[in-house]
Amino acid sequence: MLNDTPFSALWQRMLARGWQPLSASELDGWVTRVGNGVVLLSSDPRRTPEVSDNPVMIAELLREFPQFAWQIAMADLEHSEAIGDRFSVFRFPATLVFIHGELRGILSGIHPWADLLNLMRPLVEEQIPPESAS
Repeated sequence: MLNDTPFSALWQRMLARGWQPLSASELDGWVTRVGNGVVLLSSDPRRTPEVSDNPVMIAELLREFPQFAWQIAMADLEHSEAIGDRFSVFRFPATLVFIHGELRGILSGIHPWADLLNLMRPLVEEQIPPESAS
């Protein structure tokens, strides 16, 4: 992918972090393989500038839940739309949260930090062993 558009630049930054590019057809196999992971769905940063903030916010968010061996994948614009359609995502950026291979929830849009934590906690709390929860 050439670095000639805002999305291309964002894509290159995510690749540099070592995140897995993912197509719609690869999603099920990836989820089964990793178990605990998130899939970042994007849209054109020219149309939705907050898409560029999502990778930073989600990376920080996942650090708050170190009891999970998180894997991160991302879909390009075409596959974000296809995966979003499959899961009825209407607001981008979106993050699909999978735990033990099951979709636990979808974080849509960008939120203030405290709100993002409050949205994520119920998705993971049932999965945290009681001795790990504080």
